[in-house]
Amino acid sequence: MITHIMSGVFIFFKNIAEQRSALCNFILNNCEIQTATRTMNKEFYNRRLPHWQPTGAVFDICFRLAGSLPKEKWHQLKETRDHRLKELQKTIENEEERKLALQKEHDFYFGKYDKMLDECDFGPTWLKQSEIAEIVVEAFHFRHNEGIFKLICFSIMPNHVHAIIYKTQKPLFRVLQSLKNRTGNKANAILNREGLPFWHPESYDHVIRNRGSLKRKINYQLQNPVEADLCAKWSDWNFNYLNPEFSKFLT
Repeated sequence: MITHIMSGVFIFFKNIAEQRSALCNFILNNCEIQTATRTMNKEFYNRRLPHWQPTGAVFDICFRLAGSLPKEKWHQLKETRDHRLKELQKTIENEEERKLALQKEHDFYFGKYDKMLDECDFGPTWLKQSEIAEIVVEAFHFRHNEGIFKLICFSIMPNHVHAIIYKTQKPLFRVLQSLKNRTGNKANAILNREGLPFWHPESYDHVIRNRGSLKRKINYQLQNPVEADLCAKWSDWNFNYLNPEFSKFLT
């Protein structure tokens, strides 16, 4: 009798254990799925720079060649900018005023960063070569035509690239990762430097929130080669592009 009872108790607890094990596996599997989903759809991530990349936004992006800026200059500029942004966060109480001040400061430091790149006094300038620049041109147009994103404009400079895109079908960091990997491999094959980094791993991205800002960014990007004394008019630069749908934003 006792043996029969004990056997029943053992089976009872064994069933509970199996059910709990199955439940744990179900929860873990679902957590893994959810985590992967959150990772794919996340709007904010951090490398050396913070990135806010909301779905459906219009993005102002910039990426540069590996080794195109001296590390000490880049770190000094970044530290100065970070310190200034922290000061503004602490000292401006009004939220709207703080956002405006932070945006102005952000644009100011990006202008300094871009000017350093435009001077081209350090590192490689492989994008000067038409064959290399065309790889990037083709990559942008291919992704636009395939619906991976919609292209507004781009400007390919000797050591960096500006672009504005929207309607990205994947998280922006994935889109840029794919574009940079593919173009970097193709460029390196031409340059006989396979296995070496072509692009700097970090990319700049900024969300454009209104039509006024979009107008400023389009004109800033297209005028970049003019400001760098590479051409007299933005339309003279072979590696500038503006989607005709956005020509009304030109000044």
